[in-house]
Amino acid sequence: MSKQTGKDSEDVARRVTVRDIAAEIGVHFTTVAEALRDSPRVKEATKKKVRAAAERMGYRADPMLSALSAYRTQNHKPSFQGTLVWINGFGERDFFSKSHGFYADCYAGARRRCQELGYRLEPFWMSEPGMSAARASQILDSRRASGVIVGPMPHGVDELDLFWDKFCSVRIGYSLRNSELTTVIADQFGNARLLFEKLKSHGFQRIGFACPEIQDNRTNNHWLGGYLAAQQTQAEHERLEPFIEAATSDTSSDFLAWFEEQRPDALICGGGLRYCDALERAGYQIPEQVSVVSLHADSYDRDLAGVMQNGEDVGTASVDHLVAVIHRFKVGLETHPKVVTISGRWKDGSTFRALAPA
Repeated sequence: MSKQTGKDSEDVARRVTVRDIAAEIGVHFTTVAEALRDSPRVKEATKKKVRAAAERMGYRADPMLSALSAYRTQNHKPSFQGTLVWINGFGERDFFSKSHGFYADCYAGARRRCQELGYRLEPFWMSEPGMSAARASQILDSRRASGVIVGPMPHGVDELDLFWDKFCSVRIGYSLRNSELTTVIADQFGNARLLFEKLKSHGFQRIGFACPEIQDNRTNNHWLGGYLAAQQTQAEHERLEPFIEAATSDTSSDFLAWFEEQRPDALICGGGLRYCDALERAGYQIPEQVSVVSLHADSYDRDLAGVMQNGEDVGTASVDHLVAVIHRFKVGLETHPKVVTISGRWKDGSTFRALAPA
């Protein structure tokens, strides 16, 4: 066994503990430990006093003890902390629990994270007969909900005038167009670029983009923006005009006219099934003649290649952000709303066939 040097002995002897800080300022050592962990159970004034004493006395956390404490915390079932409300604006009361795909994944991730942190996730159905934003605000206020998560909303719902000053809140996605809430979302811009680079690395040169306008608008135009940014790496003659399908368009005729004019060898798309179906009805073979990759491949039963948006991680991040705000005792709209993005990952599928090795 190696002999401890004089300097090491001095360091050990000089180490300041939480008990030393507690004795210095006249509080219990558990209060010091909680304050150093920024626990919401300790008053801010006490935290400041503890931190000042720790700094003055040269306190440094023991890494081995910190690791042991973290291990114990992770393996200890948390006590009940409160209720978080999940706003459901769809026509079905149990839409998120019974559907599948990205939306259901977000809800599942949020529920799991709530259980881990000691919170209960309680769905709140905005389509209840006679429900209004004012009525919903009163109900949520009377239930003393700790926080509100606004789940993705159906097409056509872009406003929700709850009394935001009464709650800690976060939204998933860009459904509420003029919202001042912090947003947690899949990295739609990055996901579009990921698909473009994936296709390019496998030999595709004429990479097209097709999406219903209403869907791209719901991403704050991040899908289209990511595609256009990625196209700047292409030679001028390989840059294609994207197909943005207006609500009044005839999918088959308008899309096929665009396809025959642009002649892509691969297609990045939102609403992937509609364009696969249109191509197959017109006699094109997928992926033999054209590869099709979806910007939301987790939303379909069919074996589409494309991006998995990692909805469970989106749901988890929404709870993490909301709980952090609650622990800071902040209520109402944040002064500086944030956008938290979760990266997607590639999913192979039957609609993709590489032209060349990556």
